[in-house]
Amino acid sequence: MPQPFPLSQTYMKSLPTHDAKEVSARQIEVFRMVMRLGSANRAAAALHVSQPAVTQLLQQLEVRAQLTLFDRPKGRLVPTPEAHALMEEVERVYEGLEAVQRKIVALQSLEDQVLRIGSLHALAASIMPGVLAGFQRHYPRTRCLLMVDSSKLLREALFQGAVDLAFLGDEADTSGLVSSPFYELPAVCAVPAAHPLARKAVLELADLRDAPLIGLSATDPAQQRLEILFAAAGITPRFVIETPYSATQCALVLAGAGLAVTNPLVAAEHAPLGLRSVPLAGEGLFFRALLAFKPRQAQSRAVQEFVALCRRRLAYA
Repeated sequence: MPQPFPLSQTYMKSLPTHDAKEVSARQIEVFRMVMRLGSANRAAAALHVSQPAVTQLLQQLEVRAQLTLFDRPKGRLVPTPEAHALMEEVERVYEGLEAVQRKIVALQSLEDQVLRIGSLHALAASIMPGVLAGFQRHYPRTRCLLMVDSSKLLREALFQGAVDLAFLGDEADTSGLVSSPFYELPAVCAVPAAHPLARKAVLELADLRDAPLIGLSATDPAQQRLEILFAAAGITPRFVIETPYSATQCALVLAGAGLAVTNPLVAAEHAPLGLRSVPLAGEGLFFRALLAFKPRQAQSRAVQEFVALCRRRLAYA
C-alpha cells in the first residue's frame, strides 16, 4: 500500500497563489492517495482517517481550486481530465521530495556515501591504485567508483554530475570548470633493461634516430610535441606502433616491439618487470594533467582527503 508523504506547509506557502483561499498540503495529500488507490475508503485507510474526512477534504480542494476533479456517479469517485493533469504535477513534486528524503538517509549513513572519480588512463595505470587502497583504509565505509575515459568524456561527466572530480589531460577544454594543474613531469624513454640504451644516464633524440618507436595516438598532445621536437632536430622518427595508452607502450617495450617516449608515472609501474626509464635531454617534452571540478560545487571531506592522498602519492612517485 502506498505510504503517505506529507508536503510541508513551508513548501505549500511557497507556491504562487491567485486567491486568498489556498489549497492545503493535507488536501493535496488526500487527493494523491485517492488517485493512487482509486477510492475514498482505501485512501482513508492508508491515511488513518475516516472516509467522511477524505470526502470533505476533496470537496474543499475542488472549491479552493475552482475545479471539478471528480465525477461522482452513484457515489463513486471518477477522476476528470483535470484531475489526471493535476496528478502529473503532484507526482513530480512528491518524486522530488522523495529524492530529498533518500539523500538525507544516504548522508546519515556512511555506507551509502559514494566517491565518484574520473581519471585519465595514465593515472589509473599508475598512482590511482595505491591512492584508492590508501583511501579505503581511511574511509572503509565509503564506496569508490573509478571512471577511466578520455578528457572529453570526463569533462562531460563532470557537467552531468556523474563524477565528483576528474583528472584531465592538458588538452582538455576546461571552460566552465574549476581546474588547476595536477602535475607536469618530464617524459622518459622506456627501454628494456637489457637494451644498450638502458646503460645511458640521459638520452638525446639522436639516440632514437634508427630505433623502432611505439608512439602515442597522433591526437595526443605529448605525441604532437615529440614529433615537433624530432622535426626541429632534423630527425625522421621510425614509429612502428601507435597506441592511445602509455601502459600499452610500456607493455610493448617489454615485449621487444620497440622503445617508447612515455609518461614517467606509468613507466615507473613497469620497473619491477624489467623496464628502464631513461630521462631525455632538454626541457621540451612534458606530460601534464589537470584536476577539475564542477563550478559552485562544495567539496566533501572525502573528496578533499582523496585529492590530498593523490598529491602525496605523486610527491613520492
